[in-house]
Amino acid sequence: MVRLYGKSPYKIVLVHGGPGAIGSLKRFALELNILSQIGVVEAIQSKYSIAELIEELYSQINDNCNNKVSLIGHSWGAWLSALFAVKYPELIKRVILIGCGPLDDKYVSEISARRFNSLSDEESTIFQRLVDNQASDEDIKKIPKILEKSDNYCLENKDLHKADKIDSQMHNIVWEEAAKLRTEGKLLKAFKQIKCKIILIQGEVDPHPASGITIPLSENYIECETYILKKCGHSPFMEKYAKENFYKILLQTIT
Repeated sequence: MVRLYGKSPYKIVLVHGGPGAIGSLKRFALELNILSQIGVVEAIQSKYSIAELIEELYSQINDNCNNKVSLIGHSWGAWLSALFAVKYPELIKRVILIGCGPLDDKYVSEISARRFNSLSDEESTIFQRLVDNQASDEDIKKIPKILEKSDNYCLENKDLHKADKIDSQMHNIVWEEAAKLRTEGKLLKAFKQIKCKIILIQGEVDPHPASGITIPLSENYIECETYILKKCGHSPFMEKYAKENFYKILLQTIT
Protein backbone atom coordinates (compact mmCIF):
# COMPACT_ATOMS: atom_id res chain seq x y z
CA MET A 1 0.00 0.00 0.00
CA VAL A 2 1.11 3.55 -0.72
CA ARG A 3 -0.32 7.03 -0.44
CA LEU A 4 0.41 9.38 -3.32
CA TYR A 5 0.77 13.15 -2.93
CA GLY A 6 0.73 15.45 -5.93
CA LYS A 7 1.05 14.31 -9.50
CA SER A 8 3.33 12.03 -11.46
CA PRO A 9 6.26 11.85 -11.90
CA TYR A 10 6.81 10.75 -8.30
CA LYS A 11 10.44 11.44 -7.46
CA ILE A 12 10.41 11.27 -3.65
CA VAL A 13 9.66 8.19 -1.54
CA LEU A 14 9.20 8.39 2.23
CA VAL A 15 9.88 5.36 4.44
CA HIS A 16 8.38 5.43 7.93
CA GLY A 17 9.93 4.27 11.17
CA GLY A 18 8.88 2.07 14.05
CA PRO A 19 9.14 -0.58 12.82
CA GLY A 20 5.37 -0.59 12.70
CA ALA A 21 4.58 3.15 12.90
CA ILE A 22 2.04 2.86 10.11
CA GLY A 23 1.12 6.17 8.46
CA SER A 24 3.35 8.29 10.70
CA LEU A 25 4.73 10.30 7.75
CA LYS A 26 1.45 11.33 6.13
CA ARG A 27 1.68 14.96 7.25
CA PHE A 28 5.35 15.13 6.32
CA ALA A 29 4.52 13.74 2.87
CA LEU A 30 1.77 16.31 2.35
CA GLU A 31 3.92 19.26 3.44
CA LEU A 32 6.89 18.10 1.36
CA ASN A 33 4.75 17.80 -1.74
CA ILE A 34 3.28 21.27 -1.26
CA LEU A 35 6.66 22.89 -0.65
CA SER A 36 8.59 21.07 -3.37
CA GLN A 37 5.83 20.66 -5.96
CA ILE A 38 7.30 17.20 -6.56
CA GLY A 39 5.22 14.03 -6.44
CA VAL A 40 5.70 12.10 -3.18
CA VAL A 41 5.10 8.43 -2.39
CA GLU A 42 4.40 7.52 1.22
CA ALA A 43 5.38 3.85 1.44
CA ILE A 44 3.39 1.86 3.99
CA GLN A 45 5.12 -1.18 5.49
CA SER A 46 3.12 -4.37 6.01
CA LYS A 47 5.64 -7.23 6.13
CA TYR A 48 7.37 -8.94 9.05
CA SER A 49 10.93 -9.48 7.84
CA ILE A 50 13.55 -7.13 6.42
CA ALA A 51 13.84 -9.13 3.20
CA GLU A 52 10.09 -8.90 2.65
CA LEU A 53 10.04 -5.18 3.50
CA ILE A 54 12.77 -4.55 0.91
CA GLU A 55 10.79 -6.40 -1.75
CA GLU A 56 7.61 -4.59 -0.75
CA LEU A 57 9.40 -1.25 -1.11
CA TYR A 58 10.72 -2.36 -4.50
CA SER A 59 7.15 -2.96 -5.70
CA GLN A 60 5.99 0.36 -4.27
CA ILE A 61 8.72 2.27 -6.11
CA ASN A 62 8.60 0.23 -9.30
CA ASP A 63 4.82 0.57 -9.59
CA ASN A 64 4.70 4.33 -9.02
CA CYS A 65 8.01 5.88 -10.10
CA ASN A 66 9.54 6.07 -13.56
CA ASN A 67 12.99 7.42 -12.67
CA LYS A 68 15.52 7.24 -9.87
CA VAL A 69 14.09 8.59 -6.62
CA SER A 70 15.21 10.40 -3.50
CA LEU A 71 14.62 7.81 -0.79
CA ILE A 72 13.96 9.46 2.59
CA GLY A 73 13.88 7.24 5.65
CA HIS A 74 12.89 8.32 9.15
CA SER A 75 14.22 6.48 12.22
CA TRP A 76 14.05 2.72 11.48
CA GLY A 77 13.08 3.75 7.94
CA ALA A 78 16.58 5.21 7.50
CA TRP A 79 18.10 1.75 7.93
CA LEU A 80 15.53 0.15 5.64
CA SER A 81 16.25 2.81 3.00
CA ALA A 82 19.99 2.12 3.21
CA LEU A 83 19.49 -1.64 2.93
CA PHE A 84 17.18 -1.10 -0.03
CA ALA A 85 19.71 1.13 -1.79
CA VAL A 86 22.27 -1.66 -1.60
CA LYS A 87 20.02 -4.20 -3.31
CA TYR A 88 18.40 -1.87 -5.85
CA PRO A 89 20.93 0.90 -6.61
CA GLU A 90 19.45 1.44 -10.05
CA LEU A 91 16.30 2.91 -8.46
CA ILE A 92 17.92 5.36 -6.06
CA LYS A 93 19.36 8.81 -6.73
CA ARG A 94 20.15 9.62 -3.09
CA VAL A 95 19.41 8.27 0.39
CA ILE A 96 18.39 10.79 3.06
CA LEU A 97 18.56 9.60 6.66
CA ILE A 98 16.44 11.44 9.23
CA GLY A 99 16.63 10.57 12.92
CA CYS A 100 18.79 7.58 12.04
CA GLY A 101 19.77 5.08 14.71
CA PRO A 102 23.44 4.43 15.56
CA LEU A 103 25.30 2.07 13.25
CA ASP A 104 27.42 0.54 15.99
CA ASP A 105 26.27 -1.08 19.25
CA LYS A 106 28.70 0.93 21.36
CA TYR A 107 26.48 4.01 20.95
CA VAL A 108 23.23 2.29 21.94
CA SER A 109 23.56 2.87 25.69
CA GLU A 110 23.60 6.60 25.05
CA ILE A 111 20.11 6.41 23.54
CA SER A 112 18.56 4.93 26.68
CA ALA A 113 20.50 7.29 28.94
CA ARG A 114 19.21 10.31 27.04
CA ARG A 115 15.65 9.02 27.12
CA PHE A 116 15.51 7.82 30.71
CA ASN A 117 16.69 11.21 31.96
CA SER A 118 13.32 12.67 31.00
CA LEU A 119 11.05 9.75 31.97
CA SER A 120 9.34 8.61 35.18
CA ASP A 121 10.12 5.18 36.64
CA GLU A 122 6.91 3.71 35.18
CA GLU A 123 7.61 5.17 31.76
CA SER A 124 11.18 3.89 31.89
CA THR A 125 9.96 0.37 32.71
CA ILE A 126 7.55 0.36 29.78
CA PHE A 127 10.20 1.70 27.45
CA GLN A 128 12.72 -0.91 28.60
CA ARG A 129 10.25 -3.65 27.66
CA LEU A 130 10.10 -2.11 24.19
CA VAL A 131 13.91 -2.13 23.96
CA ASP A 132 13.91 -5.79 25.04
CA ASN A 133 11.26 -6.67 22.41
CA GLN A 134 8.85 -7.70 25.17
CA ALA A 135 6.34 -4.89 24.77
CA SER A 136 2.68 -5.84 25.01
CA ASP A 137 -0.07 -4.25 22.95
CA GLU A 138 -0.96 -2.20 26.03
CA ASP A 139 2.66 -1.03 26.29
CA ILE A 140 2.71 -0.13 22.60
CA LYS A 141 -0.35 2.09 23.07
CA LYS A 142 1.60 4.10 25.67
CA ILE A 143 4.86 4.29 23.71
CA PRO A 144 3.92 7.26 21.45
CA LYS A 145 3.21 9.42 24.52
CA ILE A 146 6.47 8.31 26.13
CA LEU A 147 8.49 8.96 22.98
CA GLU A 148 6.79 12.31 22.57
CA LYS A 149 8.22 13.24 25.96
CA SER A 150 11.69 11.72 25.58
CA ASP A 151 12.52 12.23 21.91
CA ASN A 152 11.55 15.79 21.06
CA TYR A 153 12.56 19.37 21.81
CA CYS A 154 9.35 21.35 21.16
CA LEU A 155 6.67 19.91 18.92
CA GLU A 156 4.64 22.28 16.77
CA ASN A 157 1.46 20.19 16.61
CA LYS A 158 1.83 16.53 17.56
CA ASP A 159 -1.74 15.64 16.61
CA LEU A 160 -1.02 16.31 12.95
CA HIS A 161 1.66 13.60 12.88
CA LYS A 162 0.00 10.72 14.71
CA ALA A 163 0.47 7.28 13.17
CA ASP A 164 -2.64 5.58 11.85
CA LYS A 165 -1.63 2.38 13.64
CA ILE A 166 1.19 1.01 15.76
CA ASP A 167 1.89 -2.63 14.87
CA SER A 168 3.60 -4.13 17.94
CA GLN A 169 4.15 -7.50 16.26
CA MET A 170 5.95 -5.87 13.35
CA HIS A 171 8.02 -3.80 15.74
CA ASN A 172 9.17 -6.73 17.86
CA ILE A 173 9.93 -9.11 14.98
CA VAL A 174 11.59 -6.67 12.58
CA TRP A 175 13.51 -4.76 15.23
CA GLU A 176 15.02 -7.97 16.63
CA GLU A 177 16.30 -8.79 13.15
CA ALA A 178 17.55 -5.25 12.55
CA ALA A 179 19.37 -5.03 15.89
CA LYS A 180 21.11 -8.31 15.11
CA LEU A 181 22.37 -6.87 11.82
CA ARG A 182 23.92 -3.99 13.72
CA THR A 183 25.47 -6.21 16.41
CA GLU A 184 27.03 -8.48 13.79
CA GLY A 185 28.42 -5.52 11.81
CA LYS A 186 26.28 -6.34 8.79
CA LEU A 187 24.43 -3.03 8.89
CA LEU A 188 27.61 -0.98 8.63
CA LYS A 189 28.90 -3.37 5.97
CA ALA A 190 25.75 -2.63 3.97
CA PHE A 191 26.40 1.13 4.21
CA LYS A 192 29.83 0.52 2.65
CA GLN A 193 28.09 -0.85 -0.43
CA ILE A 194 25.81 2.13 -1.05
CA LYS A 195 26.70 3.72 -4.39
CA CYS A 196 24.53 6.83 -4.26
CA LYS A 197 24.91 9.99 -2.18
CA ILE A 198 24.14 9.65 1.55
CA ILE A 199 22.71 12.60 3.48
CA LEU A 200 22.08 12.70 7.23
CA ILE A 201 19.74 15.19 8.92
CA GLN A 202 19.74 14.78 12.70
CA GLY A 203 18.32 16.78 15.59
CA GLU A 204 20.85 18.00 18.12
CA VAL A 205 18.81 16.56 21.02
CA ASP A 206 17.67 13.42 19.22
CA PRO A 207 18.24 10.50 21.63
CA HIS A 208 20.04 8.85 18.72
CA PRO A 209 23.44 10.60 18.85
CA ALA A 210 24.61 11.86 15.47
CA SER A 211 28.10 10.65 16.36
CA GLY A 212 26.72 7.10 16.31
CA ILE A 213 26.28 7.50 12.56
CA THR A 214 28.96 9.96 11.51
CA ILE A 215 31.90 8.35 13.35
CA PRO A 216 31.32 4.77 12.10
CA LEU A 217 30.84 6.12 8.56
CA SER A 218 33.98 8.24 8.77
CA GLU A 219 36.03 5.38 10.22
CA ASN A 220 35.01 3.28 7.24
CA TYR A 221 35.68 6.05 4.69
CA ILE A 222 32.01 6.38 3.77
CA GLU A 223 31.08 9.88 2.65
CA CYS A 224 28.00 11.43 4.23
CA GLU A 225 26.71 14.98 3.92
CA THR A 226 25.60 15.85 7.46
CA TYR A 227 23.29 18.48 8.94
CA ILE A 228 22.76 18.80 12.71
CA LEU A 229 19.71 20.89 13.60
CA LYS A 230 19.63 22.96 16.79
CA LYS A 231 16.58 22.89 19.09
CA CYS A 232 15.51 19.69 17.39
CA GLY A 233 14.72 16.15 18.44
CA HIS A 234 14.00 12.92 16.60
CA SER A 235 11.48 14.23 14.05
CA PRO A 236 12.58 17.57 12.50
CA PHE A 237 9.40 17.87 10.43
CA MET A 238 7.44 18.15 13.69
CA GLU A 239 9.72 20.55 15.56
CA LYS A 240 8.58 24.14 16.16
CA TYR A 241 12.03 25.74 16.06
CA ALA A 242 13.81 23.47 13.55
CA LYS A 243 11.10 22.72 11.01
CA GLU A 244 11.74 25.72 8.73
CA ASN A 245 15.48 25.05 8.52
CA PHE A 246 14.82 21.33 8.05
CA TYR A 247 12.65 21.90 5.00
CA LYS A 248 15.11 24.45 3.63
CA ILE A 249 17.92 21.90 3.76
CA LEU A 250 15.72 19.14 2.38
CA LEU A 251 14.50 21.21 -0.55
CA GLN A 252 18.05 22.25 -1.43
CA THR A 253 18.98 18.59 -1.45
CA ILE A 254 16.17 17.17 -3.57
CA THR A 255 15.50 19.95 -6.07
